[in-house]
Order: sequence, then C-alpha cells, then structure tokens
Amino acid sequence: MNGEYTDGVFRHTVMVRYGETDQMGRVHHANYLLFFEEARTAMMRTLGTSYADTEIAGIGLPVRKADLRYRNAALYEDVLVVETRVERVGPASVTFNYRIVRPDDDTLIATGSTELACIRMDGRDASLIRLPEDLTAVFTAACQAGSSEPPNSPV
Repeated sequence: MNGEYTDGVFRHTVMVRYGETDQMGRVHHANYLLFFEEARTAMMRTLGTSYADTEIAGIGLPVRKADLRYRNAALYEDVLVVETRVERVGPASVTFNYRIVRPDDDTLIATGSTELACIRMDGRDASLIRLPEDLTAVFTAACQAGSSEPPNSPV
C-alpha cells in the first residue's frame, strides 16, 4: 500500500510488470483501467474507507462509465505514478479523474475518469441507491480539497 495524499490528489506508484505488456513491450491498453482501480481503492483506504468494508456492508460501487486517453507508451519496468482525485459527488454516484505520469522524464502516459454508481448488494437486487452519508462526506471532502468547483452533481 503506497501512496501520498495532498491537496485532494492521491499519488499511487506502480511498476509495470512483464505480464502487463503486449508483444511490442508496451503496457496493454486494458491494464490502465487496472492501474486506475488500484489507485482508487488505495485512495479510499487512505481516506479511511475500505472498499472491502463497503461491500461487507452491502454497498457496491461498480464502474458504470470509464474514459481513457492514451498519451504516450509505458514500458516494462517503468515506474508510474497514478494521480487520482474525486471530480464529482452525486446523490448515487462518484466520479474520479486520473493522470498517469512517468516521473523519471515527466511524461504524461494516460488520462481518464471513472464514474461509480452506488448499488445495493443483497442477492439479485442490485438497485441504485443513494451514497451512504459516511461515503458522501469522505468523497465530498476529497472533492473540495482538490477543486474550487462545487462538489455535487445532479446524478
């Protein structure tokens, strides 16, 4: 568990493993979403709310929208920093923004976002529900720490 949280931005370090590269020696495109997830869940732990504990409580936060823009290639054994911030908090959703950079040469590798919906996880019923107050408070504080924009959205 590595990472540093300052001014609303969580910085999580990953090293590209061989199995995350394609035949050309570059990070396979699907792995950037895994880097986002790893950084997002580490950020949540750092903010005092474990994704695992949230699921044990019967609340799920599945990704309902993902956006990814490739800027430059990342290679085997590159050390990358995934910068994660809470962009928006809605009544039943939260949106995270990401930047992946290679700090050795300050190269921007990828940018993106994920929107997570809040659902009930009890059997077959996976209906959309409001974010619990504790999660809303954590995400809103993180959003406000990283932006001068209002943290809440209509969705």
